[in-house]
Formats: sequence, structure tokens, C-alpha cells
Amino acid sequence: MREFATEAGAGDGADAPDIVGRGIDRRLLQVWDDGGPVAMLSSSPAIAGVVRIGSVYTPPTLRSRGYASSAVAAASRVALDGGARRCALYTDLANPTSNRIYTALGYRRVSAWEDRAFTRSGHEASDPLPR
Repeated sequence: MREFATEAGAGDGADAPDIVGRGIDRRLLQVWDDGGPVAMLSSSPAIAGVVRIGSVYTPPTLRSRGYASSAVAAASRVALDGGARRCALYTDLANPTSNRIYTALGYRRVSAWEDRAFTRSGHEASDPLPR
């Protein structure tokens, strides 16, 4: 989770132990263990019939082995089999690998998202907006 946060530009992951503990306790974070953690992803409970999949991560040394593809496919299938009408996920549009994987799994782009931070004139932002 720390590596994911750093790579995704979401901070230093200092709160990773708490996030992981809560996610596993609530069954919203899945970790694929193949002699050690090889991939992770999170999912949300269905809201209006939609389950959101996020925080998909495989450590760099373990990439290109199908871990993330299989994990996203399995989590999507579990969500749909469990009654969700749709699954959604966010991806970095600058990452061709993840975009290719998600398209191959049947996901399609429906919109783009952009974070913006605004400050009052003459004031510096003390912290970026939370993601």
C-alpha cells in the first residue's frame, strides 16, 4: 500500500497499515499471496448497483505476469455475481499497460477525472487536496 500510494502520487503511504487493516477487516481489500504478496486491489460495497474497484497494484518486479489482470477480473466477477449491475474503476490515462488490461477485461472509458486545488489570491496551499 505504501508503494502504491507513492507511485500513484497519493502521498507517502504513512497511513498504509491502518488502511490495509481496515480494508481487510471489512473485506474491501484483497491481497493475492503467491509465496508473498504479489498484487492487491480494493473494492467498494455496491452503491446504486455499482462496485468501484481501485488501488490496483503489483510491485514492479512482479509485473507482466497477469496478477493484476486476474485480480481485477476475479473481483469484477465476484461483484457482478453478487448482484452489482456494473463495476467501475479509475485508471491513470497516461498508463498504457493498465488501460490495455482494463479494456481487454471489458471495461470502457466513459469519462476523465482531473484534480484541481484552488487557493485564495495571495495564499499558498498548505496541503494538496486529499484524493
